[in-house]
Amino acid sequence: MTMPTNSSRESHQHASFYRRLGTTLHRHYSVSARLVFKQFRLGVALFFVGLVGVYANYQLLMPSVGQELFLLCCLIIVGMGFVIAMLAQIRMLFGRLLQFIEN
Repeated sequence: MTMPTNSSRESHQHASFYRRLGTTLHRHYSVSARLVFKQFRLGVALFFVGLVGVYANYQLLMPSVGQELFLLCCLIIVGMGFVIAMLAQIRMLFGRLLQFIEN
């Protein structure tokens, strides 16, 4: 009886990993558009709130270190909103492509 070599064991582990990854990605991109749209709305809302903060920062606060820190926080919120909205758009796109391919 021969023992399995390390390379065959590793190849089995890699195949198992890629199978689980494929299943996970398929599940991630196969969700309903309604759920993904909620994620998109969250991103847009954060983006809008951050931009309102940037505008209010320049209109209401006097130039100071506090103004710069508030601006930094607002820009971080804008960036987070942008990233969340774009990831939702990509998820919607891949979900529709996957649905098209499966049908």
